Amino acid sequence: MLRQHESTAIEQDKVPDGHKDRKGAPDYYLQTRNPMETLIKLLDYGQSYWLDNLSREKIISGELKRRVSEEGLRGITSNPSIFNEAISKGNQYDSAIRKLVLQQKNLEEIYDALTIKDVQDACDILEPVFKDSKGCDGFVSLEVSPLLARDTDGTIFEARRLHNAVGRDNCMIKIPGTQEGLAAIEQMLYEGININVTLLFSIGRYTEVANAYLRALKRRIKEGKDISKVVSVASFFLSRIDTLADQLLGQYVTLSAKNKKYLYPERLFGKIGKASAIIAYQRFRGLFESEEWQKLKSNGANVQRVLWASTSNKDPLYDDLRYVEPLIGPNTINTLPDKTITAFAKHGTLKKSTIREGLLDAEHAFECLNKIGINIDDITRQLENEGIQKFTEAYRELMSNLAAKRNEMLKGKGFDQKINAASLGSELKLLYTSLDEKQAGKRLFAKTPDLWKTDKENTQTILDGLGWLTLPDDMLSKASDFTAFSKRIKEEGYTAVVLLGMGGSSLCSEVARKTFGSSKGYPKLYVLDNTEPASILVLEKKLDMAKTLFIVASKSGSTLETNCFFKYFFEKVEKKIGNKAGRNFIAITDAGTSLIKLAERFKFRKVFINNPCVGGRYSVLSDFGILPMALVGIDIKALLNSAKEAMLYCGPDVPAGNNPGISLGALLGLAQHKGRDKVTFVLSASLKPFGYWVEQLLAESTGKEDKGLIPVNGEKLDGPSSYGNDRVFVHMYLSSDTNGPDEKKLKLLEKAGHPVISIGIKKTIELGSIYYLWEIATATAGMVIGINPFDQPNVAESKKNTENILDEWSAEDAFHKIVPMFKQDGIKIFEGTKTHELIHGSQNSLRAVMSSFLKLSQENDYVALLPYFEITSYRNNLLQTWREQIKKKLKHATTLLNGPRYLHSTGQLHKGGPDSGLYILLTADEGEEISIPGQKYGFATLHQAQALGDFKSLDTKGRRVIRIHLGENIDAGLTTVCNSVSPSK
Repeated sequence: MLRQHESTAIEQDKVPDGHKDRKGAPDYYLQTRNPMETLIKLLDYGQSYWLDNLSREKIISGELKRRVSEEGLRGITSNPSIFNEAISKGNQYDSAIRKLVLQQKNLEEIYDALTIKDVQDACDILEPVFKDSKGCDGFVSLEVSPLLARDTDGTIFEARRLHNAVGRDNCMIKIPGTQEGLAAIEQMLYEGININVTLLFSIGRYTEVANAYLRALKRRIKEGKDISKVVSVASFFLSRIDTLADQLLGQYVTLSAKNKKYLYPERLFGKIGKASAIIAYQRFRGLFESEEWQKLKSNGANVQRVLWASTSNKDPLYDDLRYVEPLIGPNTINTLPDKTITAFAKHGTLKKSTIREGLLDAEHAFECLNKIGINIDDITRQLENEGIQKFTEAYRELMSNLAAKRNEMLKGKGFDQKINAASLGSELKLLYTSLDEKQAGKRLFAKTPDLWKTDKENTQTILDGLGWLTLPDDMLSKASDFTAFSKRIKEEGYTAVVLLGMGGSSLCSEVARKTFGSSKGYPKLYVLDNTEPASILVLEKKLDMAKTLFIVASKSGSTLETNCFFKYFFEKVEKKIGNKAGRNFIAITDAGTSLIKLAERFKFRKVFINNPCVGGRYSVLSDFGILPMALVGIDIKALLNSAKEAMLYCGPDVPAGNNPGISLGALLGLAQHKGRDKVTFVLSASLKPFGYWVEQLLAESTGKEDKGLIPVNGEKLDGPSSYGNDRVFVHMYLSSDTNGPDEKKLKLLEKAGHPVISIGIKKTIELGSIYYLWEIATATAGMVIGINPFDQPNVAESKKNTENILDEWSAEDAFHKIVPMFKQDGIKIFEGTKTHELIHGSQNSLRAVMSSFLKLSQENDYVALLPYFEITSYRNNLLQTWREQIKKKLKHATTLLNGPRYLHSTGQLHKGGPDSGLYILLTADEGEEISIPGQKYGFATLHQAQALGDFKSLDTKGRRVIRIHLGENIDAGLTTVCNSVSPSK
């Protein structure tokens, strides 16, 4: 570079004879007859010109090769804005994108593959220039992600990765010249990676960059490393300086002469960019003509050339070549856009060392700027931030465009999601921007706890709860082992698999049981998460104990209900097959739990250790969910591959607006802030069981700190007149199901201004993708709402109350008697503290009592029916009729949740969520007591204690709650209540 240009005519002050500029001025300017000669002859004046626009079209068409061989092009730069323009417009990249999409590459991998291929091809075209210049020119620049502009370590990692990926000696890696970038620049140059330092606006920062280059060379010399192949350029951005400076100067222009004193802001218009370049070049000369530099030069060092960037004129009042003609000089580069190249070729002029002229004027311009009251450091600081922001926005726009292309190419595959945000649309777009600016997606996948409300306790809870993010990949590596184990169970003739669990560890299996059933020849799946004796006895009658495999599922290993189930059925199996009973049991739990010791003691067939950083409600794609599915012959690899696809669609590189999980969660979180916290699920026939799982995910994750999303599952869909303004509707459907009536109603609801989300899949096995989608959405909703979605601070309350009530029962062999506030026809009603005064005067009839209770409701409340007995089809129909009456009369959302199942899931919402619920617990006389081995109490006692404990928890939290005891005959009692209740106010 310096060596190459030392002997040029410019350095010797020789000006070719007989050349005049276009205005006829002699001696100083050279104008060629062939326009391309102007570009070619730039090198004679010590300057290389590079192109600032790289695209595949330029490569394929031969344009780039022609520019190099015929027009003197010496290099190319690129950045996210350039690649966005090239990739997003036109179809040159579509075939490559399609191939990468089908290979399941994520957006960053697709971007990498496209840009790296372009850079490699361009490097190959410029290789002759690289060789002829002895490695001083012929470079193609590739920029690290603008998201890393303030991340030193991330920049170093990315620069190394890109350098190795391109694998070309004439590739330069572009690193922003930020304060954080300085250390990365020095380290990369020290390692021998050629660097184009970009986004320089400040003369002071340029000096720091040049010194970083010198330090890197000295470090290499000290260690005996070659420095002759280390090459760098420092890219100084110009037009943006003038744009901002002119805006500020315009504010100081006055028409009154007496106010001007000796300062005339208008005289500085358009001069600050050029002044910056002239002073920066003077700094360059001071560093690279010094004695210190001569020592480095003697060891083979190359000058770090100054590169003029952002050289297209953006003001029509100015000359279109204002950043070209005056900035020619030895050891400089000018990166030119196509339009400026054309202009310079047509009417550009060459003058010797123009960059060396006007130093005094440049320094005077800076002095005047300061006297006016404008600080150049403030300008350059703002420009650096704006430059990073512009490249970041371009990068995100590029990712968004790639995501759109990918979605279009995958049309007909995977799930299809559409969001109609209605009146929330404009705010939702702003929220997307905010999430992107805060890098929410990347921070989520980096498992950064401060995305959510954190303190010392919450931080660890969050860190311990994010293992689900990588489960699709993690579990695919285990799928073959699960399948092989399941095949052995099948071959051994097992006819049933029973999952013993509660909450998240059981609901995923319940969805699988009702959605998929069992494959031919595989055992049938049952789920026991109800301590009610009748449910246990009904299940027991269906089982051949010798041919039943029991899954004892508990993350903590100490879940009370699960341990009681185990004790009961182990005794049954042991009576049937003797001391080999343990062969019929497996366990799923976390490492180090008491369940592992229990399994060792009772000689379980196998213990499966689950990822400890996966909470129960996020465990559907972990051992807890996948193993039971495998045991009944469900194609777990297909399900997990479906989840992996969703992992790509929802990945960290996908902008919020294109990210189905983040966009869904953002809408739900925003809706909660706006009072639309009733997430109403409309599920087509094949997907109805999914509601059991998603309602516990949403409720337990978001229901805390008096906030939360209230999932409404199983309500009949009606027209707009049945709903208040507190709803968001989620339509999930299997494309083969008949959805006509619901779709018509949903369109009416959209028209009425309700947000409606529709999510469709083509095969039930694609539920894997939907599970993952909703986990991302729930985590995102937690960010927006401002809570920790991975803890459950109120779940323990009911558990503790249950334990206390059981202790009381054990001491007295009976429950503490409570006097009902109302009795009629064997039905008893027990009121809570908050409901006592308000309904105590209405005791003349069941109808009056219930009417008084429902009068406690306020706008946008919901009513929760909480039965603690087995739900038969008859009872379900009665309860659903009751729900429908309440919804139509009060326009309130209703939920129907079976106890004690909900205690480990939606129970968190009831106690920790907003005080907008009216809770009706429905209990009955317990049937036949079933003893639990090793316990004083049996299942009937436990079941009753759970209901009483839950009632006490709700009452203690100040909730509006009553308990209706139906007596001995559940069907008769429930019929009486339903027929007698009027929801009218």
